[in-house]
Amino acid sequence: EPTRVLGAGDDDILDPDDTFDPLAPRVAAPTVDRVFVKGSMLKDRFRLTDPLGEGGMGMVWKAVDVLKVEAEDRNPYVAIKLLQGDFKAHPEAFIALQRESSKQQRLAHPNIATVFDFDREAESGTVYMTMEVMNGSDLADYIKTIPQGGLEYEQAMDFIEQLGAGLEYAHEAGLVHSDLKPGNCFLTNENRVKLLDFGIARASATRADADGEETKFDPGDLGALTPSYATVEMFNALEPDPRDDIYAMAIIAYQLFTGKHPYNRRPAPKALEAGLTPAPVDKLTKRQNRALADGLAFLRDDR
Repeated sequence: EPTRVLGAGDDDILDPDDTFDPLAPRVAAPTVDRVFVKGSMLKDRFRLTDPLGEGGMGMVWKAVDVLKVEAEDRNPYVAIKLLQGDFKAHPEAFIALQRESSKQQRLAHPNIATVFDFDREAESGTVYMTMEVMNGSDLADYIKTIPQGGLEYEQAMDFIEQLGAGLEYAHEAGLVHSDLKPGNCFLTNENRVKLLDFGIARASATRADADGEETKFDPGDLGALTPSYATVEMFNALEPDPRDDIYAMAIIAYQLFTGKHPYNRRPAPKALEAGLTPAPVDKLTKRQNRALADGLAFLRDDR
């Protein structure tokens, strides 16, 4: 809700001794729980047209921006991610999400989904993000269709190089994803890989994702992780580091090459305790297998 500006004729008068911080966070208590259906209007601006899916962070809809329609924009469509639940229960999560999403808004790369805006509907308390509309499916669904033995080398490398390009750009900008997994990677119908939800997992509790891997969340610490893709350091609640993303990326690469998780989906601390070692990938050279093993290393300094 925008800050109200007092003007001539207003009954409210500011006491000169009052202190007012315009940058102080305003976290209003929600008044209504909304159920969104096709045709629902969000904040008197976005008309929901088609459900695009439900991920760990909430329901995603295709929507028409009526302001763009009025402006005769040739592409008035946006994707809207509705984030309810945890943000109502934990106002500090709303503040954290705003901080994280503002970082992602500064990212402009063909392998990172474009985030336009972040806002909240005052009446219902619904927090939402507007993003570019993409046609395709998340990488988690795609991996389920990989044949035994994995993808052909060239196809797997194409996806891995795109994933790496998006991560490299984000890391150079000082951002760590912190919950990289196939469910947060989108594969368009044109075979372009796009990264989703940079840093947002740190600000929200989530339901089970497409693979049934529940993201663990502590609202007091505003921390989240997906056990099968999280590092030992993440389990120990250390500060985010690009090498956390490298570990998850190496797991995804291994899945693309083989169709299997390198540690049979065991969380890193348990896989480390069990002394598990991923089997080399036949279609890779010794040098490539060495690089992949480095990415899959349990300890950050070895990764």
